Amino acid sequence: MISLNRHTKSVQFLLFLLIGAFIGIAVAVVADLPNEAFFVVTVGLAFPFVTFWVKDLRRFTLAAALFTIPISLDVNFMHSFEFQAGASTAGVSITDIFILGLLFIWLIEMSTNDEPYAVFFSRITIPAILYIEAAALSMLWAPRIDLAFMEVFRMIKVFMLFFILLNNIRDQRDIRLAMWVLISTVALESIVAGLQILKGGRLGLAFLGEAPPDPDGNASLWRVMGTLGHPNKLATFLELLLPLTMGAFLIEKKLWLKMTTVGILGLGLITLIMTGCRGAWIGFVVAFLIFVVFSLRNRHIKAKRLLKPVVLALLLMTMVAVAFSDMLTERVFGDDYGSAESRIPMYQIAINVIAANPIGGVGINNYQVNMREYNDSVRAMRYTTIPRPVHNMYLLVAGETGFIGFTAMIVMLISLINLLVKTASSSSSFLAIISICILGGVCAFCVHGLVDKHPPGGYAPFYAMMALASSAFIVNRRRHASFYS
Repeated sequence: MISLNRHTKSVQFLLFLLIGAFIGIAVAVVADLPNEAFFVVTVGLAFPFVTFWVKDLRRFTLAAALFTIPISLDVNFMHSFEFQAGASTAGVSITDIFILGLLFIWLIEMSTNDEPYAVFFSRITIPAILYIEAAALSMLWAPRIDLAFMEVFRMIKVFMLFFILLNNIRDQRDIRLAMWVLISTVALESIVAGLQILKGGRLGLAFLGEAPPDPDGNASLWRVMGTLGHPNKLATFLELLLPLTMGAFLIEKKLWLKMTTVGILGLGLITLIMTGCRGAWIGFVVAFLIFVVFSLRNRHIKAKRLLKPVVLALLLMTMVAVAFSDMLTERVFGDDYGSAESRIPMYQIAINVIAANPIGGVGINNYQVNMREYNDSVRAMRYTTIPRPVHNMYLLVAGETGFIGFTAMIVMLISLINLLVKTASSSSSFLAIISICILGGVCAFCVHGLVDKHPPGGYAPFYAMMALASSAFIVNRRRHASFYS
C-alpha cells in the first residue's frame, strides 16, 4: 500500500511538473505576440485545463462558441483592407477554436457511442454547400484571387460553424441555452456601445474588433459599432437577434428572467438607434410585425399571453424614439451628404455588371476591383469617387457570382424561411416562439439587404441562427414522430 502511494505521488509530481513547464514555456512564447494573437493562443492553451472543471463539456463549448461570434479576436495570416464587400482577412478566430473543440467532442462521441447523434439535414445543408461551390467556382475568373480566396475561406468556416452547431444543438435544453447565449451577446454589444456613447469615442478595444470612426461618414452624427467594426454591421447583428428577447419573455416563467429580457431589449433598441442605420430600423419593425402576426396565427399561443410582451415592446420603442428623437430626425430628414442619392448610381453600375456577366459574375469578393469600368451612365459619372460596392446584397451576389450563386443563395433563404414557417405552427409553444423570433430576424436581414452590402454567405451570426432554426425544426419533427408512434 505504501509503495502504491509513493508511486501515485511520484506520478502526480511529474504530471504537475510537466504541466508547470508547459505553461511556463507557453507564457514565454505568447508574451511577445501582438494582442490578438496573445489572447487567441492563451485561450487555446487554457481550454484543455478548463475542461477538467466543467461538468458538461459539450454544452460549455457550445455556449462559448456562440458567445464569441461577435468578438473579432483572431490571428490572421492574410489580409487586404480595401473597399471590398466581403472578407478582408483570413485566419483563425477564438470562435474557430471553440468550434474545433465541439468538432473534436462530436467525433469522440461518434466513435464511442453506439447510437451517436449525427444530422445532415439536406434541405438547408445542400443549398448552403451549393452557395459555397458557386463562390469557389467564380475564383476561376476572378481578377484578384487573393480577395476571392479570403471570402471563400470565410464562407467555408461559417458553413462548418453551421454544421457543427446543427449537430450539437440537439434538444429543447440546448435550444434554450443557445437562445440565452445569443441574447447575452446582444447585452454585451449594447454595453460596449453604451460605454462608447458615454466616453464619446472608442474604448481602445481594437483587438476585439472595435474600429476608429468611419472617415467617410457624417462627422456630426457619431455612430456606435460595438465590437463589430462598423455601425451597419452592429445594426445587422441587432436586428437579427433582438426578436429573441421578446421570445424569451414569452418562454420564461421566472420574473427575474422576464425582467432581464426587457432590460436587454431596451438596451438593444437604444444601441440600434445609435448605430444610425436606417435600413436596420426598418428591418426591426418588420421583425416585430412578423413576431406579432405569426404568434397570433399559432393557436397554441394564447393572445392574452402575447399581450404583455407586445405592449412592453411598443412602450420601449416609443420611449427610445422619444428619447433619441433628435438623432432619428437628423438621420431621416437631415443632410446625409449624398449617401442615399449615391445608391442610385451604385444600382446602375450593378445592373451593368450583371448584364455583362450574367452566368458566373465577376468573381466572389471582386466586385469593387473593376466596377468603375461599368460606370457608363450620366448620373453615375457625377460620382467619380464611388469606392464601395453596391449597397444591395442581392445585386452584389448576382454581380459577383452571377445567376449560379444568386440562385443558390435564394434557394437557401427560401428553404430556411419555409422550415421556420412550418415550425412556427408547432404545437410546442417553446419551439414555435423560437422559430417565430428567428423568422422575424431573418426577414429583417433580408429586408435590410435591399439597402446594404452584407450577404449571408460569410456572415457567422446568420449561420448560427440558421443552425438554431434547423435544430428547432428537427426537434419538432422528432417530437411529432414520437407522439404518433
